[in-house]
Amino acid sequence: MQNNLDNITIALAGILQSITLVRELSHTGKTNEAAFDASIYSLFQTDPKDVPSVFKDTTGVKLGLQKLVQTFESTHANDKQQSRYLLSLIHLQQRLSRSPTMLNTVSKRLQQAQKQVEYFSQDHPTVIANLADIYVNTISTFKFRIIIVGSQRILHVRENLDKVRALLLAGVRSAILWRQVGGSRLQLLFSRAKIKASAEKLLAEIEKNSTEEKDSL
Repeated sequence: MQNNLDNITIALAGILQSITLVRELSHTGKTNEAAFDASIYSLFQTDPKDVPSVFKDTTGVKLGLQKLVQTFESTHANDKQQSRYLLSLIHLQQRLSRSPTMLNTVSKRLQQAQKQVEYFSQDHPTVIANLADIYVNTISTFKFRIIIVGSQRILHVRENLDKVRALLLAGVRSAILWRQVGGSRLQLLFSRAKIKASAEKLLAEIEKNSTEEKDSL
């Protein structure tokens, strides 16, 4: 049971990490590179051995876990913009899951993007632009769309906009994973304390492993 709760927590952290990165990028033009790399990495994991490996390992969603704990510190949602993004990504995941044709299109295009990764690199502008194009031509065609709040000066830079769209795609991917491991909206209301405790435990494990690695050097 605890393992499944941890899986739900990691997947939810994946969604929150994408949201956090989108907000940072749209307001400052900068982002946490390690977290960005892990979120983009998740898009190419089609047959992971477990949930943490979707993000390389649990460390890959450290930013998301930290944001999850911060969000669940209170029993009341005090960040309306974050809540709106979260519910929007979950809604888009539902829409995508109900459209097998579009889901298949996204899958095939991600396979093509994987070939670009092998030729260039995961964070190469060409790859990020391709991921952004996948989002624009599939998920973004739904009548329901996410409106990004941020600096127009920053968002008018094509590279920044491509990163935002790629992160939204990663957010939907994490939402799909969240559903697959048993995540539900009811948990966001009634299991906040358990999920927060799971996130705190996972963060403690990350810190412990990091300390042990430093000591072994």
